[in-house]
Amino acid sequence: MNEVKISDKAGRQIVVFDQLDVTYPGGVYIDPTTAKERFTDGVIPAGTLVMPDTNGTFKVVKEDLSQANTAGALGLTAHDVVIDDMPLVAVVMAGTARKDALPDKEKAGVAFLRTALPRISFV
Repeated sequence: MNEVKISDKAGRQIVVFDQLDVTYPGGVYIDPTTAKERFTDGVIPAGTLVMPDTNGTFKVVKEDLSQANTAGALGLTAHDVVIDDMPLVAVVMAGTARKDALPDKEKAGVAFLRTALPRISFV
């Protein structure tokens, strides 16, 4: 995290949000270990569920979404982020998201996301 590194690893980004109403101020740091376990291509895609972790950072959910593992969710990542030593991501807490543009696990568990993130509309 010594300097900003520009990378084209993320490639073209899919538009996930039609409207952003509220984001988490300053963004959050994602635990790179859990992120690399789920996203082996080295990129956290937009629309990924962000959960608080025990050590003050945040994590992505590796398992299929359920009522239990989405409780306490912070929001969804605003854009694609390359996984480096400590990825900093913008988190959408309220807005309108395209459910067909979400990553696979989030798309399959959109019913749980509606409950966990009531301020985000899924169209």
